[in-house]
Amino acid sequence: MRYAAGLVLGAALALAAGGCGQSMRLDNPLLLRGADAGATENVARRVLQDLRFDVEYPEASQGRIATRGLTGASWFEFWREDTIGTDQHIEASFHTTRRRVTMAITPVAAGAEVFVKVTKERLTAPNMGPESIGQAYSLYDFEISKMYERDEIAPTYYKWVDVGRDELLEQDILARLERRIQPLAPKP
Repeated sequence: MRYAAGLVLGAALALAAGGCGQSMRLDNPLLLRGADAGATENVARRVLQDLRFDVEYPEASQGRIATRGLTGASWFEFWREDTIGTDQHIEASFHTTRRRVTMAITPVAAGAEVFVKVTKERLTAPNMGPESIGQAYSLYDFEISKMYERDEIAPTYYKWVDVGRDELLEQDILARLERRIQPLAPKP
């Protein structure tokens, strides 16, 4: 009897705690009721600067903000907040990744609407890997390998490859913006 009561209590606690780790997903674009579009743009610029993004052209067009690429934080850069989640920290530790943020702030009748798009890219050096398993073993040879001689002379052409959107960072930026705008919005 005690065993059954313990199982029921444990199951109830597990179900009750299951929702605690989930966060509410914000709409993208996010409607900030009662917010001024100009003030929202200034706050959005500040949020991006706090995340260490360099704003590329803040005044190029009213209501649009774009940033330069920011290299992702690796696992030992604990003070940086631009990489969200353990998986992305591990990925940034093994691959050079960068993120670009584009924001559009539109005035609407109810306030301001904010759209955030974060694109993630990975740095790659095409055609620089070993062509066979035999060449891979020769990389660790003490003598200068043929592959090393070839690479020493040939130029390396690095390029950024688009990996897709970073929705976790988009949600984080929207949440930061909403937290900062809510106290500024006029009360009805």
